[in-house]
Formats: sequence, C-alpha cells, structure tokens
Amino acid sequence: MAAVLAVAFLFAFSSGSSAAPAADQKKFEEYRAAIKKEHGIDIKNYREQLKGGRADGKDITQYDLYQLIMGIKVEREHTTDKYRALEITMDHLEEFPDYYTRLKEMEETAEEEAAEEARKKERYERKH
Repeated sequence: MAAVLAVAFLFAFSSGSSAAPAADQKKFEEYRAAIKKEHGIDIKNYREQLKGGRADGKDITQYDLYQLIMGIKVEREHTTDKYRALEITMDHLEEFPDYYTRLKEMEETAEEEAAEEARKKERYERKH
C-alpha cells in the first residue's frame, strides 16, 4: 500500500511540476513578444547590469506587463540603453507594483494644476 501511495504521489508531483514550467515559458514568451514589439528589445538573454537593485535576481514575469512597457518608455528618458531602462523599471516595480500608473496620474494632475494656474494668471493680468 505504501508503495502505491508513493508512486501516486510521485506521479501527481511530477505532473504538476512539468505543467508549471510550460505555463512559465508561455508567459515569458508573451512578455518577450510584447516588449520586443513595443521597445525593440529581446529579453531572451537579458542579464542584469546594475548591481544592488531591488529587483536583482527576480523573474521579469513576476511584474505586470503593462507596467514594464510603460516603465521602459519612461526610463528611456534617463538612458539610451534599453536593457538598463528595463532593469531600472523592475527596481521601481519592486518598490510599488503600480509605480508607472501612479507616476502617470501624478504627472497628469501636475499638468492640470499648472494649466489652471496659467489660466488664473492670465485672468489676473487681463484685469490689471
């Protein structure tokens, strides 16, 4: 009986473990295709360049794909190296999973406030 349970356990364990890598590979390929399409970089052989970042050693697929794509675009403002931009993006997403959504919202709010201030200034200058 113990042998039957051991065989059943091994079968169940090996079946589950082989499905996970296939799912992981599928997700990785989805990320790879999307990032390549948006930014022209292939993450297949991606290696960290900057040591000491919060995302060191982390799997790229643990981050939201939309955030990664947004982040690479934003970080390209600071570097011409697309892979470095990706690495910086991952570091920021390690801090806040929705970092780039928050950044976009903050920038939009700041632009709206600046536009309102400009309108107020214009109205004031017309009156005086």
